[in-house]
Amino acid sequence: MTDQISHDILAEVVEIAADAIICIDVFQRITFFNKGAEGIFGWTSDEVVGERIEKLIPERYRANHARQVAEFGRSKVKARRMGERREIAGVRKGGEEFAAEAAISQVHQGDNVVFAVVLRDVSVRKKFEQRQQFLANAGEKLASAFGSSETLSEVARLAVPAIAEGCILESRVGSGFKAGAVAHIDPSVEAVLEEVYAAGVRILPASHPLAQILATGAPVLMQENARDRILGLSISSSYLDATKAMSPESALFLPLVARGQLIGALSLFRRSRPFDGDDLSFAEDLARLAALALDNARLHDTVRAGLRSREEMVGVVSHDLRNPVAAVKMLGRSLLRDSGEVRSPARENLELICQAADQMDALIRDLLDLSRLDAGRLSVAPTPEDPSTLLTESLQTLKPLVSEKGITLDIQIESGLPKVMADRERIQQTLSNLVGNAIKFSPKGSNIAVIARKDAEGVQISVMDRGTGIAPDQLPLVFDRYWQSSRTDRQGAGLGLAIAKGIVEAHGGRIWITSVPGEGTTASFTLPTA
Repeated sequence: MTDQISHDILAEVVEIAADAIICIDVFQRITFFNKGAEGIFGWTSDEVVGERIEKLIPERYRANHARQVAEFGRSKVKARRMGERREIAGVRKGGEEFAAEAAISQVHQGDNVVFAVVLRDVSVRKKFEQRQQFLANAGEKLASAFGSSETLSEVARLAVPAIAEGCILESRVGSGFKAGAVAHIDPSVEAVLEEVYAAGVRILPASHPLAQILATGAPVLMQENARDRILGLSISSSYLDATKAMSPESALFLPLVARGQLIGALSLFRRSRPFDGDDLSFAEDLARLAALALDNARLHDTVRAGLRSREEMVGVVSHDLRNPVAAVKMLGRSLLRDSGEVRSPARENLELICQAADQMDALIRDLLDLSRLDAGRLSVAPTPEDPSTLLTESLQTLKPLVSEKGITLDIQIESGLPKVMADRERIQQTLSNLVGNAIKFSPKGSNIAVIARKDAEGVQISVMDRGTGIAPDQLPLVFDRYWQSSRTDRQGAGLGLAIAKGIVEAHGGRIWITSVPGEGTTASFTLPTA
């Protein structure tokens, strides 16, 4: 009685299992086919019992499968668990193949052998994994697309053929849309789609799917008769031709939303089979990625346009201001020479004019260098240089400033230093900035030390002053553009240290500043050995 109850319970469990449970005999004929198998394969038990198992296997695998089952029957292995072997493929009644995992065991009943197979349909899981991998790859591709036009094209190429047979991606322009990218699996049809670029911005009737997206921000799905429905809502000849060429049975229209704003729409088309809810979910994931990438690309375009405008402005500055400034400097010095050495209000005014012209010339040079830094065009041409000669010549022009302020300039160069790779003019500019700052912030009668010594990175050059120092909270900001310490009289634009940093890093070195308020500041940088 107990055995009968156990048998009945086991039979019920087998019958209601979601997995397919199939038994075959030694001739590989199906002898048992549970409800789970009916659900997975689409055949009823009556239709397959007595048929060979090959009926459930794609044709290209049948011969090999029959041999493997026979070999398993001759082996001493009683069972192979699910996951021990690679994925297999099954075929449904309608001919659709699907991915599956299977376990098999052999049961000997006297001279008879029964093979019991438990098969699990993993096509949904497989599809999910494939789509997640696709979206990850799509994210990488879109992240590497910089301009908005490049991003639009990349989105269209990702959508076809992964989700759809045809795609039109449009940017929102006011209350309308303008085509930015198209794609189709058939190149001849794609050539027709490309004509929509010439249509410009189109304003659509309220019943058009894109107008509905504009009004509601929600996707629109046409599961059948999409061709005729779209033709009835279109007025642009190029879009009419595109729709006729694709002849879609199903269409899916998705909003592209970034930072809470509708920035475009993704239109997908299929002729072969309709979009379903699973496709909608997949397409929405791609649309979210596409919207983010497109928004970033537009921001990148805006930044590039801003940089181009600034470069143009700097070009105007360099061309239209440098020449008159040079003329002022030349004429001012000429008048100074002609005025003699006698101090007078006129001579003092001329000196102020020459100083202002020098400051303006330095500011123009800094602006040009900053523009080159931003554009990645701050070029250096390093050659082997002797550190001693480089420092001595660079500091020669600063001696008048040091003497005028009553400061001592002490140059300390370690003996036996190797040659360094340096662009002489650019390093002189860097030293001029660093020593000029030290002079500006050092009290009269103090000492500035310029020290060159060997270190692990090459040669280290340091400029030490005994000025007021920089507050600890200000140190992280010293290389920021336009930063000026509270200790300065606000002369200049605060670009010197930022440019010095760019020059040193272009040489392959590094630059840093240490400071103790009330004790002084040390600015150091390294240059690689030749």
